[in-house]
Amino acid sequence: MFDISEATAIALHVMIYIANRKDKIIPLKEIAKTFSISENHLSKVLQRLVKSGFLISIKGPKGGFCIVEGKDKSSLMDIYEAIEGKYTRKDCLFSSRHMNSCCCIMRPLISSINNTFEEFMKNNAICDLKL
Repeated sequence: MFDISEATAIALHVMIYIANRKDKIIPLKEIAKTFSISENHLSKVLQRLVKSGFLISIKGPKGGFCIVEGKDKSSLMDIYEAIEGKYTRKDCLFSSRHMNSCCCIMRPLISSINNTFEEFMKNNAICDLKL
């Protein structure tokens, strides 16, 4: 099954928030207040998005973050993978590599959930979603 860390949840929401205001520089404090999250934790997530080429960091008293031109067309999966690394599907509850996934009693359900997740993440661009 898929796993979304808090950092990835923050990244997804923040990217949509910033993309919806793409002509503005959004201060860190505004984003932290909007989502009720720690500025320190948010800063780490934003720096990963800057390093991955999704955001630009502007320093100074009127500084903040803005989206790189064209990156508003990025899929949710692109953001997920920037934070989590390459998405790997898991269709079995067992973590053992020795277990044959075909015998997992939850496989049909997990596979269906994964298909829905993958489709949603790959087929929705940041600019298509609103907060």
